[in-house]
Amino acid sequence: MYNKVAIAPGNELLLGDSGGKLILQPPGQTAGNMSLTDMQNRVWSLLREPGPDSGYPPPSGQADFPASTVQRDLNLALGQFISATGIALSLSERRVDLPVFVVPNGDYPVPADLVSLTQIEYTPAGQNLYELTGLDFSAWRDKFGLVQSPDTGQPYYYRRPYAGYVRLQPIPSLGNAVGPGIGQVGLGGTVLAGQRITITLSNGVTTVTTLPYTVQVTDTFATIAVALATAINVSAAVTGPTAFLAPPTPVQNVINLTAANPPGTSITYYGTISGAGTLTISPVQATNLSPNGDIISFYYTSLGTVMVNPGDTPGIPPQFHMAIVYRVLADYWKIKQDFSQSKDYASEFTAAVREAKGYDLDSDRATSPTIGYDDDDDAGWPQYK
Repeated sequence: MYNKVAIAPGNELLLGDSGGKLILQPPGQTAGNMSLTDMQNRVWSLLREPGPDSGYPPPSGQADFPASTVQRDLNLALGQFISATGIALSLSERRVDLPVFVVPNGDYPVPADLVSLTQIEYTPAGQNLYELTGLDFSAWRDKFGLVQSPDTGQPYYYRRPYAGYVRLQPIPSLGNAVGPGIGQVGLGGTVLAGQRITITLSNGVTTVTTLPYTVQVTDTFATIAVALATAINVSAAVTGPTAFLAPPTPVQNVINLTAANPPGTSITYYGTISGAGTLTISPVQATNLSPNGDIISFYYTSLGTVMVNPGDTPGIPPQFHMAIVYRVLADYWKIKQDFSQSKDYASEFTAAVREAKGYDLDSDRATSPTIGYDDDDDAGWPQYK
């Protein structure tokens, strides 16, 4: 029926005359996916305790199985499940992007839940990311010798994890940890001709207010952003001996600001609008540029994700979320002295562990069928014969 979707106020993304499909992001819910709240509700329901599934509020206070206790035990069961699978590959893969900070001797802490490290990437502020080269202890010694080099800067090598650390070479310095500060001026509301906009910038010594821009009938958010960026670009904030900002970058209804030199976090900025209309600008009060530095990215197999908030999920494939509930129920039915039920749920947990041990193979199947068949001694994967 429609062939367009608004991607920003006043700007449209056309899908063609006959329409089409636009995939914005992966589906938020998949079969088997359970949040912390879902898991708690299933525990109370299968334990035959009053809870949300049966129309009651979550147990609390002096109840035998309050929400806080079930939350704790589900997190314990998550660790037990991943351990019982032998830390199955691909079962709990994670990627985290962390700000770089200065460390002694280049010994950089890995994420606390890391079990098996796959890759480290490094992204210098404002530049393209690249992969670090991993070395074991022997290869590290062959390359760098017996004495640690004091070289500092962007790292290109890391030594394999040991005792919760990887060693980086060169060693990140303060220049890598603190890049030029960044900020954004955003436009919203409705574009209406006649309103006047200024932007005020200050580094604590020099304060600059741009020449006012008057909104025109033909303006959109994008054209206003370009006009404001141009006004900043010709001001003393960007040009001349007292300049403290890099040339700004307008993108749709946003103007990106970057300090000329790091750290630049003492620089403040805000916008002002006068005249009748509903066009808005943010921020409207002096706001400091945000810290900005290099980013280090870890790709690894984890011990799962600790669940704290109601919508948190355990960080393992959805088809195994119920296994964590089974593990908790095996303990809780013991508390109720029903050992038959406890044994049944323990068996369900064990079955899920067996399935999870094969997850890595199942999730990485070839996309093309083989011409071999099960009874062919010369076909199939030789390592499984």
